[in-house]
Amino acid sequence: MSLVATGLVKHYPVRGSDSVVHALDDVSLELAPGETLGIVGESGCGKSTLAKVLVRLEEPTSGTVVLDGVDLTALSGAELRRQRRRIQMVFQDPYSSLNPRKSVGSALEEVLIVHGFGSSAAERRSRVRELLELVGLSPTFAARLPHELSGGQRQRVGIARALAVEPSVLILDEPVSALDVSVRAEVMNLLSGLQKTLGLSFIFISHDVSMVRQISDRVAVMYLGRIVELGGWKPVLDEPLHPYTEGLRASVPVPDPTVHQAIQATVRGEVPNPVNPPAGCRFHPRCPAAVDACLTVMPQLTEVHPQHEVACHVAVAEGHLPLRAITS
Repeated sequence: MSLVATGLVKHYPVRGSDSVVHALDDVSLELAPGETLGIVGESGCGKSTLAKVLVRLEEPTSGTVVLDGVDLTALSGAELRRQRRRIQMVFQDPYSSLNPRKSVGSALEEVLIVHGFGSSAAERRSRVRELLELVGLSPTFAARLPHELSGGQRQRVGIARALAVEPSVLILDEPVSALDVSVRAEVMNLLSGLQKTLGLSFIFISHDVSMVRQISDRVAVMYLGRIVELGGWKPVLDEPLHPYTEGLRASVPVPDPTVHQAIQATVRGEVPNPVNPPAGCRFHPRCPAAVDACLTVMPQLTEVHPQHEVACHVAVAEGHLPLRAITS
């Protein structure tokens, strides 16, 4: 089942003014059946907004989201609810995404009731037990309240809840960032196993380049509401074309600098105000490779190498990341 987002724009009005926050500006992407697309970028670049727009938790200002030929942005009411079974979301914080007053079993059963799964209470309870076992939890967890669970156990419940309605696509919004380091690998391995077993497609959102590298088939790099580089995980993360991607790659800690010398990070300064983003390339105030065109002309995603696109005037002209961008 394929997911195609085209020209997504999301602007939030600023209270008391005519200004808007440019959370998403002309974002387009595709997700193939069984594929994992990683979305990586700094905090505030629009990753979580993109996730919410894709599942219609936020209404796009413009653009479309088409799931297997059905335009989700054109639906409402019962038809939207029916289509939502096919695309579900796992949230970042397992501590706030569960109702503290509901037991684990009640939280899972509620999803089944809302979406019309199970013809009886006994059938739904049986499904709850199956879901808990699917994510590596004992059926006895159904009687527990969220405060009785560890962070990793809560996130497993969140994953079970997303899987309850048998979706084809999971949007994973920073699913392990709130967990202890020792638990992250367990949850990542669980997700990989579920994808293979159930034939799921993932959009995996993270600011952690190493996590995106571990699980993704392709990677989209976001900066200030736009995708600036897109392609297979290896060319994008090992041979980036955009100076911002190189900066993200260089920020990953190196376990043994004597074996592999990290390139010094080239990203300088802070992310500009999304209410008043820079003209031209939004990255140019922080870019060591910027030229005159970057100050006035917005670069568009252009395929420089097969299935490797970049939105960078200099990289498109030279066909590679300019040397001075990584040595300045």
